[in-house]
Amino acid sequence: MAIKGEKQSRRTTNPGVRVIGGRIYDSSNGKTCHQCRQKTMDFVASCKGMKKDKQCTINFCHKCLINRYGESAEEVAKLEGWICPQCRGICNCSFCRKKRGLNPTGILTHKAKASGLASVSELLEAEGPDNFAYQKKPKLDFASMEDSSDNSDSVLEKDFKGADITKEKKKVIGKSNKALEEEEIQFEAQLPQGISLTSVSGILIPTEEAGNVFQLFEFCSAFGKALDLKEGQAETVVRELFLCGRNTRRQQYSSIIPMMIQLLDLISQDREMSLSLSATDSSWFTAIGEILLQSEVSSDEFPPETFVAGIAEYEKMDASRRLKLLNFLCDESLSTFAMRNCINNQSAEWKAKDKEAKQRAAAAKEKEKQFKLKTQDDVAKSIMEKNRAPLSIEEHNLIMSQIRAEAKKAHEEMVEAKGMTSGTMLICDARRTEPIMLEENGVVLWKLKCYEEEPNILLQDLGTFDGLCPNEKWLAFKPEQKPEIENYISYKRRKLMQAQKSANEEKNANAGA
Repeated sequence: MAIKGEKQSRRTTNPGVRVIGGRIYDSSNGKTCHQCRQKTMDFVASCKGMKKDKQCTINFCHKCLINRYGESAEEVAKLEGWICPQCRGICNCSFCRKKRGLNPTGILTHKAKASGLASVSELLEAEGPDNFAYQKKPKLDFASMEDSSDNSDSVLEKDFKGADITKEKKKVIGKSNKALEEEEIQFEAQLPQGISLTSVSGILIPTEEAGNVFQLFEFCSAFGKALDLKEGQAETVVRELFLCGRNTRRQQYSSIIPMMIQLLDLISQDREMSLSLSATDSSWFTAIGEILLQSEVSSDEFPPETFVAGIAEYEKMDASRRLKLLNFLCDESLSTFAMRNCINNQSAEWKAKDKEAKQRAAAAKEKEKQFKLKTQDDVAKSIMEKNRAPLSIEEHNLIMSQIRAEAKKAHEEMVEAKGMTSGTMLICDARRTEPIMLEENGVVLWKLKCYEEEPNILLQDLGTFDGLCPNEKWLAFKPEQKPEIENYISYKRRKLMQAQKSANEEKNANAGA
């Protein structure tokens, strides 16, 4: 029933030329196919039979004729006495089937081809014409709501102009959608079992040192250029630490000490500390102790007396302690003016590129939109040049292939531009790496720039804390587990969004009470 004061929308009876899904529609000059009842410029086969002393006016487009009956429109059009499927009593369109007391079949072309048959007609003949029935999905019935008058408090008895019934419809639809969401969310996706990480960038490491290694690699990945580090310098440090360990001779020539001295120079200059550092004596090691003391970082692993004993104490350290010292200096360097300036410059550059990428994406989207409008104009022009005659199959396919090629190019430009927008986070290396997901049970999922193996998602299990040191574990996954991981992340995000949505709805309900 129409609601008072509400204008009923009228369907456009002459939308002109349109190109949709590989077909050219023309509401004025197209020919209507009896099967699909679409008015297109497709090549059609016209019936030559007679009905009550008049020629049959039924047409079948070439697609319907080949898919539903296995006949070529171009071949039958050459026959002088071709009789259409309806005149032969074999038409399987929904109208004709209903007249014969049968249900519409729905789309059966794919099923027919999968069964090795040439057409839907052959499928119906093989399996029986009454074994297929298309059922429409049930729609929410609002008629009963509109006609209901049992409840004296019914909103429909109010003097309304459509607002109340619209509100009630939205409530019902909202509840239905929420029920579907809850039903979908009940299937709890599981994170696959990870494997202990014992190798990073092809370097064998103790599994408990994975976190420290990643910390160094991420730092060098972000600030390697700013510090003028050599390519692969971080990997060289880790390789020397864990492959050579204490057996490394002439420690002053190892790669870790020059890197420590470089960071010490940066920190000391920023803090106006007068230091003279050399790899040939213990000055650099003493300087680390001084900076550690200034930082007020509490560490039982590196008490002040450690650095009084000189370089001999460093030579006693294992690879793990040396790596922790290096990471400490990396962290301290981030507070220097030079590094903060580097971060600000990279952030500004990232914002500029991000803005440019968004502008390109918007321009590409507009270009694709304009292309669609131009396509209709070009098709209309092609049809007019033929005096509005239906296109042959060859002409139709040629036009559509050109349209698809240009449409593909326009779409690829838009996708590429959008891809730049979504990927600009990687441009700013100085930005802090954020986890993909943080669970309440201490499980963290990461995607790190320094880890490129597939799947490039790592699991950090923070575990329990023993004193000051967490017993964390880092786990990797097998390539075949990638779909499970992506499914788990998607499930968790949907669940989080649903929880946030429910919280907002409850908040709004309480506010309106």
